[in-house]
Amino acid sequence: MIIDMYFQGQHNNNAKTTGKWSKFVAFLVLFSTVVLFSPEASGQRTVIKDKNKNSRVILSDKNVYRSTRSSLGNNFNIEYKGDIEINDTDTDVTSISPGGYLEISKTTFGSKRAIVIEPRGGTLKRQYYEGRKEVEWNPDGKEWLAEILPDVVRSTGFAAESRVNRYFKKGGVDAVLDEVSRLESDYVRSIYGKLLLDKDELTVNQLAKSIEELSDEISSDYYLAQMLKDNSSKFLKQEKTAEAYFSAVRNISSDYYATVVLKKSLERYTPTATTLVKIMEASRDIDSDYYQASLLSEVLELEKLDGPMIAEIIETTKDISSDYYQSQILKKAMDLDNLSSESFEELIEAISDVSSDYYMASVFSSLLDNELDNDVQKKIIILVDDKMSSDHYASSILSKMLEEQDLDDEAAERLMEAVGDINSSHYASSILKKAASRDDLSKFTVLALIKSVEDMDSDYYKSQALQELAPHVRKSDDSDLRKAYRSAADQIRSDTYYGRAIRAID
Repeated sequence: MIIDMYFQGQHNNNAKTTGKWSKFVAFLVLFSTVVLFSPEASGQRTVIKDKNKNSRVILSDKNVYRSTRSSLGNNFNIEYKGDIEINDTDTDVTSISPGGYLEISKTTFGSKRAIVIEPRGGTLKRQYYEGRKEVEWNPDGKEWLAEILPDVVRSTGFAAESRVNRYFKKGGVDAVLDEVSRLESDYVRSIYGKLLLDKDELTVNQLAKSIEELSDEISSDYYLAQMLKDNSSKFLKQEKTAEAYFSAVRNISSDYYATVVLKKSLERYTPTATTLVKIMEASRDIDSDYYQASLLSEVLELEKLDGPMIAEIIETTKDISSDYYQSQILKKAMDLDNLSSESFEELIEAISDVSSDYYMASVFSSLLDNELDNDVQKKIIILVDDKMSSDHYASSILSKMLEEQDLDDEAAERLMEAVGDINSSHYASSILKKAASRDDLSKFTVLALIKSVEDMDSDYYKSQALQELAPHVRKSDDSDLRKAYRSAADQIRSDTYYGRAIRAID
């Protein structure tokens, strides 16, 4: 203890009063110096605001707790160590564990008072000072302690455990929560909340009620998040407590802290479908695309995600405004094993919300690495045709589809329609060349490809595309194909390019 360290070996029985006063003055000087200027002694430093917006500095180091509060004309300092218990009326200290102590000082417009209480020989030694003089404990010291102790316990967390136990014994959860509402700061409320939630005897209903009311009382995102994170396992075991838990998470305004808590809820086990829905609902309150995406990314790493869970995750990506982050999550979802056709369709629907052609193309490119059914193929083609304004990105996706997907006649026809909507003859021609390079084209597909050539503006590219398709026409020796080929060639105005196209099938 600071006082004892300073005065070790300094006791003088002939100057008892003076020595005690000097001891107390030294305590004030040294305590102020330590609190305000010594980083080595500061330990954990917390600045809190009480109900009156007054600042309080809380320092905790090596089991020693220090608090100092200053306002106009007032200085209030508290230091204590060990387990301290008080009476049922919060007016007196009843016990202090061996090696512990309690020191309180207050200066009001130059008037100083102080109390020092410590265990000695199985009893409590109590000292009371007014100004420079030690005064008898009874009645003045006793009365002043009774006056200030309620403020001390409600503003510092002092004797919190014994008080929580007392209120809980008398009136259960309701009594503790009622006292929480009277506390001075979120810091202290969080202490009482933790002690309440640590009680093993709480029922499901009591747990739910506790977190509901604590989340209303604690406005600090930091303290609320810490409480939720530390107690996630006990709340997520039951549907009712889980619902209360996630409702409390939605009271956190900080995207960072909300994300930390939600990620914590994923650590121990794969959530049920119901729990995952709650996590997704809470995630939609996260404004930051970064934090929302980081949460969804971790959700996608869970094992045994079923169809409804995947659908919920994909649906949630629609709340991400950033094309980059949304596309990253959608691509990660595509890496999941055994995605159903329904999942692929849900992915396509989500992709439709991506406004950037670049990011849409990157997602489609990843999607086409999978074996897709014809319905999904057609939906991709339609979306590319309707949503993509860039000929470059549209042609890259349509080309990849022709290269890597087995298209039925209907899908092939729809793809050719999309090719016809591409303004650039260069890009349209490149798609046709990709298609023509395949050996397994049906008559129907070849006809669709030839027909799409007619939509090109450039004679050069019309001729190039027809020449690429010519081997398929020659190989089939089908009159319908030759007729369609010549009809497309007839639209070439340049004699040179027309001649090259016709000679290719002769």
